[in-house]
This record gives sequence, structure tokens and C-alpha cells, in this order.
Amino acid sequence: MRLARLTTLAGALAAGRLAAQDTTNSRPVPLPPPAPAVQIDGFLQVWYLDGHTITNARDSYRVRRADLKLSGVISPRVRWRLSFDGAKLLNLTRATTTIADTAVLEDAAIDERTRILQEASINITVAPSLRVDVGQQIIPLSLEGITSTSQIETIARTMFIEERTRGAGLGDIRDIGASARGSVAGGYVDYQVGLFNEMGESQNTTDQNDQKSAIGRVAFRIPSFAALQLGGSGGFEGGPTAAQRRERAGAEVQYRINWLTLRSETMGSREGTVRRLGYYGLAAVRPTPEVELVARWDYWDPDIHRETGVPDAAERQVVAGASYFIEGGATRLAANVLRSTFPSGVHPATTLLLFALQVVW
Repeated sequence: MRLARLTTLAGALAAGRLAAQDTTNSRPVPLPPPAPAVQIDGFLQVWYLDGHTITNARDSYRVRRADLKLSGVISPRVRWRLSFDGAKLLNLTRATTTIADTAVLEDAAIDERTRILQEASINITVAPSLRVDVGQQIIPLSLEGITSTSQIETIARTMFIEERTRGAGLGDIRDIGASARGSVAGGYVDYQVGLFNEMGESQNTTDQNDQKSAIGRVAFRIPSFAALQLGGSGGFEGGPTAAQRRERAGAEVQYRINWLTLRSETMGSREGTVRRLGYYGLAAVRPTPEVELVARWDYWDPDIHRETGVPDAAERQVVAGASYFIEGGATRLAANVLRSTFPSGVHPATTLLLFALQVVW
């Protein structure tokens, strides 16, 4: 009798457990895995160029970017970042002197900006709206200049960034320093301000003078119209002589929704006595998640006071193209046509057909 009662009680308890499981209709939910201590990301972009322009002498394949990005967690408030671009080519800086009417090489050194190290920084979260970055990092100049290459609608960036052999490089550049960044006003205002060695000239090396560059950017969004963004960026570095003076000033506006992006920027600079100016307008339409159509009108003048030859010639460029995204955007096939004209007539008009295959991981 006692054995029968124990058996009945055990059965009731087991049935109760089963009933309880049935009423919740769930199993224990596993917790998500913790964030990795070290995260590895990458970006590979391969070009094919067809057409001879002032910066492209022949048809060619080119590995444009081969980025490896490492980041990790030191503590809940401290992270680190390293990135490398294996596609960069080492360049030399040369100093010459004249002997008997002949230019003679006096000195040559590696241009430190062409080394593969891109970013090396420590990131400290001080408060929800404030993060401090110390080390080598992208300086906050222009909206397109701080946007990842994989997110740019055209294959090549705007000329005031891309035409570095003709005085450009006014965005998407890095230098060593310290900056503060964050979002305020409910996330509708983004800011970044910092103090750097130079404005990109001292990447991977030390400062060559005592002056520092103050650089900042701010962007605003309207709470009732968050698709519209307005902003500006700029920088200043003084010096004991006019030749050392560096200035940057730019404005930006962007309207972006799921199927459409409209963006325009202008950026002016002064390098000693040389004044430069660039601006563009871009429209990108996404009829489906896999297809993007883009058009851009672009202008770049390496020296607004001179038109003596190709190095300082103003250039107008029209870009039209399309992109096809595979695997949710991780892989992209793109084709762009670039038509360049030169108002001063120092160089004939050129047309470049540019293809790209890129992968993000």
C-alpha cells in the first residue's frame, strides 16, 4: 500500500512538471554569446580601369583597397582599434639641389603616409554621449570623408578627396591626435572635435613643427524630419609664417530614405598661399534592395588663382553608374562612367570606364 502511494505521488509530481512545461510552451532560452574579445573585419576592392585620364595613364586592373580591421574589448569602457591597407604603395619624398644648372638628388625618404598602417587608437567611453579616441584615426572632415568606402555610392570618392596627386585629400585621411565624439539632443546632433599633429601630413610619423591642428565636425537632424541632415566641418593650423598656415571649411547636406539618397558637399582649403575648392551633388536611387543607380556632378580646382597646367587645372566631372549587391550587400558589383572636362582647355576632355568588385566581411 505504501509503495502504491509513493508511486502515485511520484507520478503526480512528474505530471505536474510536464504540465508546467506545457503551459509555458518553451525550453530554457540560451543566452547570446558574449561579444568577442577580438573582432576581425575586412574590405577588399578590385578595380578595372578602361580609359586614359590625367591621373590614369593606361588601362589596368588595380587592387584599390585591401583593408584588415581589428578591434577588441579591454574593459566595458575601453576598446582598441587597428586597421591596415595592404594595397597601399610606398612612395618616396625627394629633395633636390641645383649644381651647374642640373637638378641633383640631395635626399630621399619614405613617405610615411604611404605605409599600410591606417588606424591605431584607443577608444574610451566616458559617458553615454561622450567617447574619447586617442591615437591615429580618421580626422573629422566632410561627411563622405568619414564614411566607410564600402558605403560610398560611387566607385571612386569625390574629387576633393580622391585627386591626391593634384592637391586633394580633404577627407578620408588620418592623423595622430586625440578627439572627443558623441551624440546629444536625443541623438539628433552628432559632434566630433579633436587636436591633431597635422591635417593628414603626419600619418604614421611625428609632428614636424610645434603647431597642432584643431579639427571638428557637427551634424544636425530635425526631430520631425530625421531623413534630412545638415552639417559642417573645418580645421585650422597656424604657424609663424604664412607658408605653414592650414585651413579647411566645408558644408554638407544629405536627405536619405530607404530608396533614395540626395547629398551635396562643398570643401575649401588654404595651404599657405594656395587656395583650393571642391564641391559635388549626388543622387542615388535604389529600386530594389539589390540594385542602386547613381549620378554625381563634381568640381575640383587645385588652385583657384592659377590655370597654368594639369597640376592646377580646374576639372568638372560627371559620373553615372549602377551597383548590384549580392548576399545582403556583402558583395558588390559596380560600373561607373566618368566624363571629365577642363574649363581652361589645358587638357582635352577624358572618359573613364571603371568597374569594381568588392567584398566586406
